[in-house]
Amino acid sequence: MAKKIKVTILTPEKNIRLPKIGIKTATNFVRFGLWSTKFFKDSDEEMQQFLINNKEQIIDFLHLISKELKSYEPFTLVEVQSSDSHILIEVK
Repeated sequence: MAKKIKVTILTPEKNIRLPKIGIKTATNFVRFGLWSTKFFKDSDEEMQQFLINNKEQIIDFLHLISKELKSYEPFTLVEVQSSDSHILIEVK
């Protein structure tokens, strides 16, 4: 049963290995990020308006996905490898 998400980003300039966090915690981080978009006045206005107008649908979608992920065994969600970089997002 998948309960956590782990993000690893390896580049020549920097290696980022975020610790595993609960899927619910990750959803709450995204909710906070959506809430905070209204404070970023220098960001792209069109994108900012899109996020404000669709915040509830995005949050509902995240809740649906988080429930669905819990029914799966651990798996790799995203893996991108280039000549010098590696990005890995795992659901564990």
